[in-house]
Amino acid sequence: MQSEFLHLFILLCYFFLIISINNSIIHLKMEVASMTEIERRNMILKGNIWKTILMICVPLMVYQMFNSWYSVLDQIICASISTTAQNAVSSISQIKNTISAFGAGLAAGGGVLVARYYGAGDVKNSRGASSNLLLLALILSALVALIIIPLADPILTLCQIPYDSRVIGVGYFRLQMLELAFVSINSVFIGLEKAKGNSKIVLVLNIVVLIVKLGLSCLFVYGFSVDSIIYVELATVLAQATLTIIGLYYMFRKKNIIRLSFKMMKPKKLYVIPILKLAIPIFLGKFVMSLGKVVVNAMCGAYWNDINVVLENGEHVVKSVSETTEADVLVVKGSLIVGTLGISNNMSGLITSPTNSFEEGESSIVSQNLGNKNMKRALKVFIKTFILATIVSLIGWVLMRFILIYPLTDVFSSLNKKDTSMEVFRNMIREIFVFDSLSIPALGINAAVLGLLYGFGQTKLSTVLNLTRIGSRIVILLIFHATPIANNPTLCAGLSMGISNILILVVSIIFLAIFLLRVRKKGYLGMHFSDPEPEVSKLQIEDIDFISEDTIEKEEIEEPDEGTV
Repeated sequence: MQSEFLHLFILLCYFFLIISINNSIIHLKMEVASMTEIERRNMILKGNIWKTILMICVPLMVYQMFNSWYSVLDQIICASISTTAQNAVSSISQIKNTISAFGAGLAAGGGVLVARYYGAGDVKNSRGASSNLLLLALILSALVALIIIPLADPILTLCQIPYDSRVIGVGYFRLQMLELAFVSINSVFIGLEKAKGNSKIVLVLNIVVLIVKLGLSCLFVYGFSVDSIIYVELATVLAQATLTIIGLYYMFRKKNIIRLSFKMMKPKKLYVIPILKLAIPIFLGKFVMSLGKVVVNAMCGAYWNDINVVLENGEHVVKSVSETTEADVLVVKGSLIVGTLGISNNMSGLITSPTNSFEEGESSIVSQNLGNKNMKRALKVFIKTFILATIVSLIGWVLMRFILIYPLTDVFSSLNKKDTSMEVFRNMIREIFVFDSLSIPALGINAAVLGLLYGFGQTKLSTVLNLTRIGSRIVILLIFHATPIANNPTLCAGLSMGISNILILVVSIIFLAIFLLRVRKKGYLGMHFSDPEPEVSKLQIEDIDFISEDTIEKEEIEEPDEGTV
């Protein structure tokens, strides 16, 4: 009966997928020369600031929430297999996040360039930049697959993944690299749709991918009763491959005003160099953060993989794994420390991922107002975004720290009743999360500060902030490991997380004060705080040659004539 129910659930998921695809193809039309874009621009430049921030940031928050739940689902499902499986998924996923920074940075940078051309009505160069962006994504996907997949085991060993997790996780990691090949292409598709303002299809298709992934994972683990994490990742690969097929159809179909062309998929300086210039700083920011987490995990693995903490006569005693017997009462299992760090990070990510949307939305609003020579309004946008980010992140911290901490850790660790390590695992997660949860308010406020810095083009300061957070965490972990606190691995790791999160908040406020004082004294690009707010600059609509769908179907847009690299 249970198996029949699961099969019915999967069929319903695919039915929803088919309906969603059909609706997307039939009803989601390309809106060209729509007055909505002009109204949105006027809203950003002179409308109500609170409404503007919510209009830009809320859709991004919803999108980020779906992304954060993606990894949580894997953790929950793997908890029903074994603690080792859950530990493997948690620790290996951090390595995947580091490598995925390449594709994410490329798609984000390319999307900005395409948006510039598209916003100017330059269809020809929009198509050329889009085609070159996909070419770069395909090259990146091929390099990831050809280089990293054969080196999977050495990479996991280098990152100090515990042996038992490595044994069951090598195949899982190789499939993750295959997944990243699809994700790179999907990121291009999503970036291009964002550039056109078509956020509806992005949300709909991500919901579809989430349902397909969940449905297939449940089918494999609960329907077919497989006990391998490879099938959990196989479900993810199939879900991402589904999105890739849909994305390629959309990108190459004739009704797409900036449809891609195989003829245009030639590397050209006009497109490749600007894409890389925009993508590299974005990549570095994401890469530094993800790599720092991998380094911290590797340090924790090297310090504590081979020890356990047991309870003897009411005191905590450190024993090697070989000295630990079944009669010992485990308090901390050293080989699980990397996995608990990953799960704690995922729990925090349920709030920090959505609040990061303030950074993306604010930077866009600030930069547009600076382009309109309205620095006073740009600073008002920052102040209101700072208030919103602080309120949302503080509410999120209270919910996670005092209300949801027990239900979430129970979900992560209570599905496999036969695994005696689950109770230890649960307590370790909670002890680390008490400190790690401080990242929620810290990163929420930091997102507002970064949004201002990005809007003003101060990317160097934002890079220093990211390096400060990771560097301080590594230094604090090294210091604590040389003290008696090292005998309690979860306390040591948790404190390093908590203190580094507080430091990033302090440094962020200091950088903000220095930047604002400098701008107040010297101004910015000829603008000063005392300047009156100007009128909204007019769009040169008469210079834009908008092209309808019917025209696209009947006529071929001429190819760019710039020279190739």
